[in-house]
Amino acid sequence: MRKITDKKPFTIKFDEQTLPIIEQISEGMPGGFFIYHADGDEELIHINGAMLRIFGCDTLVEFKELTGYTFKGIVHPADLGRVEESIKTQIAHGGNDLDYVEYRIVRKDGTVRWVEDYGHFVRTQTYGDLFYVFIEDATERIQKRMAELERVNEALYGAQLREDYYKRALLHEAVSFVEVNLTRDEFISASLLDQEGKVQNLFTFMGIKPFEKYSDFVAFWADFMETGELDEYHRFFDIERLIRCYEEGEREQAYDSWVLDMYGRKRLSHYTFFLEKNEHTGDVIALSVSRDITEQVERQSLLKSALRQAETERLTRNTFFANMSHDIRTPLNAIIGYAELLKGCVGDPGKVGECIEKINYSGEELLAVFNEFLKDNLNEPSRAELTEREYHLGELLREVEKAAERPIKAKNIDFRLDKTEMFHYSVEVDYIRLREILNQLLDNAIKYTPSGGRVSLTVKEGKSDRKGRGLYRFIISDTGCGIEKDRLEAIFQPARQEKNAVYNGMPGAGLAVVRSYAQTMGGSVDVESRVGEGSTFTVSLPIKYPTSGSYMEQEDTHFDPSKNAGDKGCILLVEDNGLDRDMETELLKNLGYRVETACDGVSAYELLKEAGPGRFALVLMDIQMPGMDGYETTAAIRRLENEAVSEIPIIALSSDAMEEDRARSLASGMNEHFTKPVDIEVLQTLINKIVEDTNHA
Repeated sequence: MRKITDKKPFTIKFDEQTLPIIEQISEGMPGGFFIYHADGDEELIHINGAMLRIFGCDTLVEFKELTGYTFKGIVHPADLGRVEESIKTQIAHGGNDLDYVEYRIVRKDGTVRWVEDYGHFVRTQTYGDLFYVFIEDATERIQKRMAELERVNEALYGAQLREDYYKRALLHEAVSFVEVNLTRDEFISASLLDQEGKVQNLFTFMGIKPFEKYSDFVAFWADFMETGELDEYHRFFDIERLIRCYEEGEREQAYDSWVLDMYGRKRLSHYTFFLEKNEHTGDVIALSVSRDITEQVERQSLLKSALRQAETERLTRNTFFANMSHDIRTPLNAIIGYAELLKGCVGDPGKVGECIEKINYSGEELLAVFNEFLKDNLNEPSRAELTEREYHLGELLREVEKAAERPIKAKNIDFRLDKTEMFHYSVEVDYIRLREILNQLLDNAIKYTPSGGRVSLTVKEGKSDRKGRGLYRFIISDTGCGIEKDRLEAIFQPARQEKNAVYNGMPGAGLAVVRSYAQTMGGSVDVESRVGEGSTFTVSLPIKYPTSGSYMEQEDTHFDPSKNAGDKGCILLVEDNGLDRDMETELLKNLGYRVETACDGVSAYELLKEAGPGRFALVLMDIQMPGMDGYETTAAIRRLENEAVSEIPIIALSSDAMEEDRARSLASGMNEHFTKPVDIEVLQTLINKIVEDTNHA
């Protein structure tokens, strides 16, 4: 409602004698006039006869029934809030000026009309604060003005829509722009970019008459299409289909087609339709943009050809290294296994001689594999992709320490492993590459440290980052001969050996692998060295914590051979290599297991199929076997009807060491994949875990 402001209102003497005079004057006015209270319910005090005409009433009684005889009853409910706020603002800033508003009213017959309202606030002695108001029916004038505004608004909307169209078209690197009204089948505009990048009228540029209908334009371009593409061309550009796409929310349509350009060249064009609706008319509008993608597709074709060739080379290389890995690990498994057995054969010359003979045989086999490898291949570091899985760093460090144990004892080196600044042992890491980095650096440190010297491996864990990774530093220090400062970078170069009096025989290829692996894992390798004092290599790696968040805050207990005594059940060992079968059987027996063997997959399957419940606690399954390999054997076992046998734990025990080998083992139904050569302590830990998990399932 009209509100009184702090500004001084217009004050007049307005009493019972004044009102009759105003009534007489207002009756002669051509327009409506009324007076109402400025407070309370805004009750009317007086209206003139023109008010009855404006509201279509015959009597004052009808007017009072229609409006409640209040200002609020005069104004259309939908406009009341806006009107009173406008009046309030004008009074606050206008002083003694008349306030002006436009609003709708509802006549007695229900029709809605527009009126113009001129009012003013006065303060009287008798009636208090009042508003007197002049109004006039201005419906036709206001509607005409609103129609003009609507027309301008529609033009602005169309310009905005077109601007949006062209922005998107430019993002598509379009060379032609065609705008059409699909609902009315009307052509709106057509432009293109010439060879100089200037915008030209499409029809003027082509020297043809402009089209009025979109459908005629589509028919014209059909003559430039190849015969085999005509059906798809007409389907895509069909008006009804495009309108239906808009209604279904598919407002961007794309289509590729071979066409002949104006120079007669066969070109591949990419068409994109942007579909929108004109909110004022309801018509579906489309902007069709096109661009020549012939060269782009040809480049992509060449790239795909190159990628296929690279993929073929990659597969060939991976197959080669997978085979090499298997061929190397098989004799290594026998060498390490029989060396382990040899420890327990002291005092039995027959068994000692047998073990030495088999170790010698396997060593010659391994040497033959390396000689064949070196004939045909360069010594380059691997660039394979990372394979990150959850591992326990304590186990990894024990493996590294154990691998270095023999040369450390042989040279009487004081070795220290410091893990006091490491807090999270369970991590997600590329276990194989990290182990190779530490093995290589520790091997070099021992090799170039004189007898009686010192070597240390220190692990420090830094703060975690926002990606859930801890910064681990692996520091390998020695008191060896050291490296000259100007040769520090050269030692990381591949296929290079630094032979000099200071650092004789440092294998550059090995350190190239270390740096390559560290960089692949997102880390770095730094070295500090002084000639005659020693060297310190620091490997900094960001290593993920497990996504489950269940970090192991302390290291687990060390392997205790005394716990292996007694009968722990029977293991079925499936192995086609006689040397490995004999060696692995003895190692498992030393751990307290009973062992039955099968020399191939078929024999293992038949043995398990006839086995009673509980006969075997676990199966160790070789992979590469004649007849039925380990994958096929496992799949067949899992299909057995006897659940006590079909669900038996199966661990792959194989020289296949690639990540895809492990994935294939798990996919065939195995519980885990263990890579040769066999580290009996680590295998024991895995067997215990698998059996325990199975018993609790």
